[in-house]
Amino acid sequence: MNDFKIYKVILLIFLLNILAYSQKEKASNIEIVRFEKEFHHSSEESLLDLIKKYPFLFPNEYPISIWNNLLKDSSKIKIFNETLKVFQNFDPIAKEIELIFINAKNIFPNFTPPKVFTLNSESEYLNRVIYADSLLFISLDSYLGESYYKGIPSYISQTMSEKFITNDVAFKISEHYVKDAINELDSLDRTFLSKMIFHGKVLFINKLLLPENEDYLLFHSSKDKIDWANDNENNIWANFVENEYLYDTNDELKTRFILISPYSKFNLDIDKNSPGSIGKWLGYRIVSSFMKNNIVSIEQLMKENYQNIFNKSNYKPKKK
Repeated sequence: MNDFKIYKVILLIFLLNILAYSQKEKASNIEIVRFEKEFHHSSEESLLDLIKKYPFLFPNEYPISIWNNLLKDSSKIKIFNETLKVFQNFDPIAKEIELIFINAKNIFPNFTPPKVFTLNSESEYLNRVIYADSLLFISLDSYLGESYYKGIPSYISQTMSEKFITNDVAFKISEHYVKDAINELDSLDRTFLSKMIFHGKVLFINKLLLPENEDYLLFHSSKDKIDWANDNENNIWANFVENEYLYDTNDELKTRFILISPYSKFNLDIDKNSPGSIGKWLGYRIVSSFMKNNIVSIEQLMKENYQNIFNKSNYKPKKK
């Protein structure tokens, strides 16, 4: 009986080791370097080794004294400690990033999973994720949670939490491939319609890379504002058509309906109910309609002329 109990214990330990090994193997399908940890856990003595290890993260124009000072900077240490607290367990995010890479490989045969680095770079909002073919950088200090960013407008700070990370990764990959596929004719198109459909292409592929993500994450907004857009799609479209915005080349429309903002600017009483960048949302709806009504590959979608997409989309929002 005792021998049987000992056997069970040995078997349990064996199974746990196998499970741990399997999980390690699964996690190693993508390589994620927690650079912020390596940097802040280094010393003046070991910093040179870190610079040799990751020279592309230490620009030559800055002397080593700059990096030594950053190690002692109280504000940088405070941010690092907050990063450790928020991202104590990065595994759930890593698994989602792995899913993005798997989906990207299925969509883009030439896609190679990049090496992923997390860091605290104090980057600008639009550059908190950077994708450059073989490398992908995630600035964790831009995702510490809405309440952490006291001086930032709420329409921006509400998107500065960890739940937006994987969507931003998917977006950067999608944007890279769509930009790479733009033909010369489309690159010269300055109409508002072309801007909407460009962003519609990016967001459509973004959604394919992370199909389970809720739309408010996709559109960098709040759930209630995206619900409002869905409920008022016909009115939004009617407003654009009646005001003849589609073929207008005035950059003011980009400011009102494309750029990041607390709400879109129809110059109506209902403006504050709307999500910012409603032009991107509408472009996504047009591209989705195009893909629904035509047998087209993703490669064809990326190369398809903006005007052809609109003409073939049969986009007609229903009245509610």
